[in-house]
Amino acid sequence: MTDPRIRLLVVDDSSFVRIALRKMLEPASDIEIVGEARNGAEALRLSRKLKPHVVAMDLNMPIMDGIESVQAIAAEKGPPCIMVSNETSDGAAATIRALETGAVDFVCKNSSFIAFDMASIERQLTEKVRHWGRWRMALTGECTADPGPAAVSAPAAEPPRQPRPLGRGHRPDLIVVGVSTGGPVALVELLGTLGPLPCPLVVAQHMPASFTAGFAASLARSLGRPVVEGGDGDALESGTVTILRGGGDWTVRRGGSGRFTLHAADPDGALYHPSADRLFRSAAESAESPVAVVLTGMGDDGSAGAGAFAERRFPVLVQDPATCAVDGMPKAAIRAGVATEVLPVASIARKLNALLDRIA
Repeated sequence: MTDPRIRLLVVDDSSFVRIALRKMLEPASDIEIVGEARNGAEALRLSRKLKPHVVAMDLNMPIMDGIESVQAIAAEKGPPCIMVSNETSDGAAATIRALETGAVDFVCKNSSFIAFDMASIERQLTEKVRHWGRWRMALTGECTADPGPAAVSAPAAEPPRQPRPLGRGHRPDLIVVGVSTGGPVALVELLGTLGPLPCPLVVAQHMPASFTAGFAASLARSLGRPVVEGGDGDALESGTVTILRGGGDWTVRRGGSGRFTLHAADPDGALYHPSADRLFRSAAESAESPVAVVLTGMGDDGSAGAGAFAERRFPVLVQDPATCAVDGMPKAAIRAGVATEVLPVASIARKLNALLDRIA
């Protein structure tokens, strides 16, 4: 017996965009667009009436905008909402607010679709609608798919490896974090639980180039600690969290002065950017006692790069898949046998605090 089709509600005040999204999803035989709404108020009404599995939600709309609608749908424990946002500074800021207040994911569009990579948005939107649709259907008992983060446990894998013992008085000199879907919420919890940072902390969060500066500023405001966007040639400061500039890949190097700097890396065919794999490999090569952290996210980014940590017996802390918005990245690291510990986010932060509290 086959599972039922994923029911999708499309919300956008532009009829052209609604038609474009419908055309993109037509090839997916397992997805059915059951309704279209022109504003957030209509989206809320149709969400209650049509019971979709997923909502593709625009941001800027009359009567009720996307953020208000997402908050209302989330408050009713309704279907997961994927934001379809403009790749502009205003669109980025609004998308981040939506992710912080109830949206589960986002896909970027050009405001006119004329200059946009249609194949890219089609692939991303289809992939994300399928993931969240199956998650919702499993939650409601409508299919036999993986029920998602609320009901899964870490998969069987080889036992976690033990990190190289850090000597007395020797603490981490660099922390690198790889994260994707669910990152804005997970990072607030991680960074909010961390104490003072006596070393740099660098985050590879999968985001477009126009998003990461606003994301860094949002984290800095909400956490009250230094958070900056970093790009080519930027120095990594102790006590500062650096969010890698989106859309590209970056590596870290240690100069003659002992300070770490960021350097642009040539694209290597990775699906998601910034690449956690590229960041992790360079950190394992450049730092004396780095720690890698793999958090929630779709795909397997980070597991290959964490292999360089495993080879050198450096710690790799992985979020417990059962606590993830999307468990792909943590499960991949666990399956690869590179995780030294598998913990909820708050416990990862406490583990880092314990390591960083070592006397320098």
